[in-house]
Amino acid sequence: MEKAYAKINLILDIVGKRPDGYHELKSLMIPIDFYDELYFEPSDQVELISNVDIHNNAILKTVQLIKDTYHIQRGVKITLNKRIPLGAGLAGGSADISATIRGLNRLWGLNLPNRALTQLANALGSDTLFCLYNQRAVIYGRGDQISILPPGKPIQNITLVCPNIPVLTKDVFGVFEKAVAHDFEIVYNTYLVTKKESLLYNDLLEPAFKVSPKLKDIYNHLVSLGLKPHLSGSGSTCFLFDLTEDQKNLLKNIDDVTIIDTQEHQ
Repeated sequence: MEKAYAKINLILDIVGKRPDGYHELKSLMIPIDFYDELYFEPSDQVELISNVDIHNNAILKTVQLIKDTYHIQRGVKITLNKRIPLGAGLAGGSADISATIRGLNRLWGLNLPNRALTQLANALGSDTLFCLYNQRAVIYGRGDQISILPPGKPIQNITLVCPNIPVLTKDVFGVFEKAVAHDFEIVYNTYLVTKKESLLYNDLLEPAFKVSPKLKDIYNHLVSLGLKPHLSGSGSTCFLFDLTEDQKNLLKNIDDVTIIDTQEHQ
């Protein structure tokens, strides 16, 4: 069994659009103890059983790429227990892709080196490289370059507020224009030392609000409760730190959201 861990972006800096159509980004990311489960069994054919119906599930695309690349004649039965919501900014799809790479590498005895695993991950998505290693890291490029950071003390008491509305990454980037200039390197290094929450930022916050007015309403409601929400990725999930029980009780009165308590995965 492989656990496909979700991620949150503590900082997401969008540098600009690249000639290849992707956006150049810099992001401080952490994995969290909230995950999908994937079970792998030998089979003569390729079969995916999922508790959630996902159109064009990328798990099957991942299987086919590995079979084609390494001339694998065997099949596999994969059972997916999906918990990470779709379109939530938590890299649920990317996490499943990366878990599939790890699972097939083990099941089929490929013993691929990290370089080969990295190439597979980068061929299949933008958050997949981070999800492959599931360690606190800074991500560059379109998400295809990674600098893994020393573990440090894990962040405890993270609360996810997941609106029951998917927000598509391509739609958010589609309305992105220009971000406020930040010195990302200084900001993220300062945050790692001070843990000063006010340093965190996400350049996709306003574009996400344009795509989803409902997300904006939920975010503003959290602020009106005296809380300090942060958007993960392109949304729709907001995360908060160190809530008291009274503050968590306030979240129970918000309609159309799922509340999840978690922590940084190590």
